Amino acid sequence: MRTLRAKVAVVVLGTVFGLLAVVTLIQAFQQQRVQLTEQREASIAGARALAQSIGIERFVRTEAVSALIKQYARTPGVQNVRLMNREYRVIAASSTQNIGRVYRSPDVQEAVEHGVSAATVTRTVWTPELRVVVPIRDGAELAGALEIEFTLTAAQAGLWTFVRRAALVALLATGVLTLVLLWSLTLVVVRPITRYARVSQDLARGDFSVEIPEQGPDEIGQLGRALAKTRDSMRELSRLWKDQDPLTGLPGTQAIQRELRRRMESGEGFVTLYVDLDGFKAFNDRYGFERGDELILFTGRLLAEALGTYGGPQDFLGHASGDDFVLILDRKAELVARAAIQRFEAGVLDFIDEEDRERGLISGKDGQGRQGQLPLASLTIVGVPVAARHANILKIGEAASELRTQAKRQPGSKFVMEPGSKAGAEQAS
Repeated sequence: MRTLRAKVAVVVLGTVFGLLAVVTLIQAFQQQRVQLTEQREASIAGARALAQSIGIERFVRTEAVSALIKQYARTPGVQNVRLMNREYRVIAASSTQNIGRVYRSPDVQEAVEHGVSAATVTRTVWTPELRVVVPIRDGAELAGALEIEFTLTAAQAGLWTFVRRAALVALLATGVLTLVLLWSLTLVVVRPITRYARVSQDLARGDFSVEIPEQGPDEIGQLGRALAKTRDSMRELSRLWKDQDPLTGLPGTQAIQRELRRRMESGEGFVTLYVDLDGFKAFNDRYGFERGDELILFTGRLLAEALGTYGGPQDFLGHASGDDFVLILDRKAELVARAAIQRFEAGVLDFIDEEDRERGLISGKDGQGRQGQLPLASLTIVGVPVAARHANILKIGEAASELRTQAKRQPGSKFVMEPGSKAGAEQAS
């Protein structure tokens, strides 16, 4: 039972058959009750007729009475017959062992003393029996009582016959109803879920172009829409992962360009901060690539912390390449930049040997490959407010490159915002 259809089939089959079985038993007991009522009436009528015949015999002809009782006891369904006088002593019976015994029961007393007939059914379900007590009259005088025990085998046999027939009908109805329900279930539930399972397998294999069939407003439709959102999220995460810097884990160049295009298409102004580590080549030459990677990781963390402290929820941080980072902000660009520089200056000395810190210089090669004493690593941040005159990403990059060239002429860490832009000044504030 590994498939959904098999499990549902078992549940439906058991449920439907159980309901039909209960209905069948209820109907069977109702039918038995009707048969018991009919047999009860017939048995009482037969007992009264026998009592009348015995009364006619006047009790003096006991041999004739005994013969009459024994003959009646051979009637199908009759189990025991007892005839009692007013002293409750059995004077004739279908079983000679009972003759002479005193037999006093509430029904017999009512019949002997008050002339009241009684009929009692016992063990109704499996082996129903009927005990009938009728008074014996000698003219107008009460002379005794007649008790007859009937075995209602006809009602019992009718019950089992009905149950067998109804069980066959219940099985056939259960089979047909189960097939109809399974067919409906297959169309409405199993097929959509099977399609979604195949889609999930495709997504697990990395195929994010798979199409998800549209469904209605029910739970199956909700599952389809949730799966579509999952596909879109996985597709976007895959794009980001493919364009993710392996060292810092930050979005790479393609992600930065996508974010810039998205911001420009929104029509709202923003500020782009370009971050560059000055003297990073000399740092790498002096301390090696491992410490250089640690410095890049440190720079990425402090930029993220500054952005988290002063930036907004929609702000963006990317790692363009090597020692270059890009931030895209809605507001407070200057606060973020100056906080990043402050944190950099407070922590960069931890990456530099003590003798170099004391001298304030590092032995290494400059950008032109000339050996000499170079300044310690510093942080340059330039800001470009994106206004109407920046028509595309290329213009933003050109403006940032020009600012960076001018800023690098100044020693140490610094922040420079593109001048002459009212929009830029507003964004930077």
